[in-house]
Amino acid sequence: MESLRRQLRGARWGLLLARSLAQEIVGEKARVRVLVRELFDEDVEVRKRAADVARRLTEFDGRLLQPYADELAGLLETLPIEESRTRWHLGLVVPRVAHTRMQRLRAARTMSLLAGDESNAVRCSAVEGLGLLALQEASLRDETEEMVESFLRDGTKAMKCRARHVKRRLERQKNAQGTLKSA
Repeated sequence: MESLRRQLRGARWGLLLARSLAQEIVGEKARVRVLVRELFDEDVEVRKRAADVARRLTEFDGRLLQPYADELAGLLETLPIEESRTRWHLGLVVPRVAHTRMQRLRAARTMSLLAGDESNAVRCSAVEGLGLLALQEASLRDETEEMVESFLRDGTKAMKCRARHVKRRLERQKNAQGTLKSA
C-alpha cells in the first residue's frame, strides 16, 4: 500500500504506470481504499494521478469502485475548473461506477454540466459518460442523443469522434432490443 502512495507521488508518471498500478490493485480491497483516499489528497498532482489510475481500474472492473460511487460523484462535482485532467478522468469513472438509478441520474446531471466545460477533454468525457449512463438508464436516452447531435454538429474533432462512438453504441443497443422484442 505504501508503494501505491509512493508511486502516485513519484517523479515518473504516464499511461503505462497508471495501467500497471490499476492491474496491481484489481481484487485488493485495501489498495482500492488507499486509491480512493488518494483521490481526496490535498496535492493536486496526486489527485490527478489517482484519478488516472481509477479510470484505468474501471476499464478492467468498475465494480471495484462501486462502494465509493457517491463519494466519487461528490468529488467530481466539487473539483475546481483548474483541475481539468482530474475532472476528465473522473468524468469517466463516475458513470462507470454508478450502479443505482439515483447515482446514474446524479452522474447524468454532472455530465450535462461538464458538457459545457472549457476543457475539450472534459467535454469528451461528458458525452462518453452520459452515453454509458444512457445504456443503463433508458430515461437518459433523449438527453444523450441531443448531446451527441450537438457534439456532432458543433464539436471539435475529438468531441465528434466520441459522439459517433456513443451514437453507435446506443444504436446497437436499440437494434438488439428491437431484435429481442420481435423474437
